[in-house]
Amino acid sequence: MSKISHILLPNPVVVSTGTQINEVAKLMKTNKNASVLVSKNGRLAGIISVEDIIHNVAERHDMNIAVDELMHSPELAIDSEKWLLDAVVMFERCKVSYLSVIENGEKIGIIRADDILHTYRYKNETQR
Repeated sequence: MSKISHILLPNPVVVSTGTQINEVAKLMKTNKNASVLVSKNGRLAGIISVEDIIHNVAERHDMNIAVDELMHSPELAIDSEKWLLDAVVMFERCKVSYLSVIENGEKIGIIRADDILHTYRYKNETQR
């Protein structure tokens, strides 16, 4: 079983609390990312995904709100030295698709549920 640090998405896009959702959506499109980390005073404050924005637009029809209103809180972060199985448990328990990855309390990346699926799919294909 692999550790999270082996498959995380490095160099995540980070925005500050208070950033407007429309600006976050533009950053996601420009950087071809489906999630963005949110920081407050240089510390991880949360994470926001495309799904969060889509649900907001569908429910409120409002893109003029701050990222703080939609982001997931920092407890949706996992240490880079945890096992992938730990991430699977957290994805299932929290019903999310993205987790912030931290190392020594600092944000270092993002892991997606799809990353784990692709890792195991690739391993199984190469073992055949």
